[in-house]
Amino acid sequence: MVQAPPRPEGSVESVGDYGLLPTPLELKLPDCWDPTDEALIELGRLNEPWRFELTAQRELVIMSPEGRGSGRRGAEILTDVSLWNRQSGSGFVLGPQAGVRLPDTSMREPDAAWMSAERWDLQDEDKDESLAQSCPELVVEIVSVTDVQEKQRQKMEQWIKNGALLGWLIDPFEDAVLIYRPHAEPEQLDKPDRLSGEDVCEGLEVSLERIWK
Repeated sequence: MVQAPPRPEGSVESVGDYGLLPTPLELKLPDCWDPTDEALIELGRLNEPWRFELTAQRELVIMSPEGRGSGRRGAEILTDVSLWNRQSGSGFVLGPQAGVRLPDTSMREPDAAWMSAERWDLQDEDKDESLAQSCPELVVEIVSVTDVQEKQRQKMEQWIKNGALLGWLIDPFEDAVLIYRPHAEPEQLDKPDRLSGEDVCEGLEVSLERIWK
């Protein structure tokens, strides 16, 4: 079996013609700039393929485009969640380009997420192309070569504090998964074959066999 590549020193990733970007950059915003949903969406449109997130401390996080390995792993997870959701008809699936505005004012883009129809319907139906205003119940983050693991853990804790009920932090470089739940310490699984949606996404089983390759 081919193993996932080791994380390079320096945590940089060359993607196409976009060069090398250090681990995600965090820029403090001036008080005069209001990072509205519309402004963040326009910022992303004008600066494709760069990706942007916003922390609760008004820091703009600039992320590089995904490399082929990260994109492949994310697609594997997203496919399993989407197929389960299509069969269950219980909610909606969000991909890596979907921005979510959280109660703490931050804006994050999960690698994959699932939101129940109940939470989906709480949003303004006339603003389907705006940022999601409800926190997904299931959030999946996959560690990429440019990520700092501690930052990813903090990000997952933020998801849970803002309303997520189940979080998977998948690290293909360490062959491990951290499972996050409200009011509990993260549970670590070493190279599991699959993950369960538990009582949050009943019947969901996601295979990780191809993630570890």
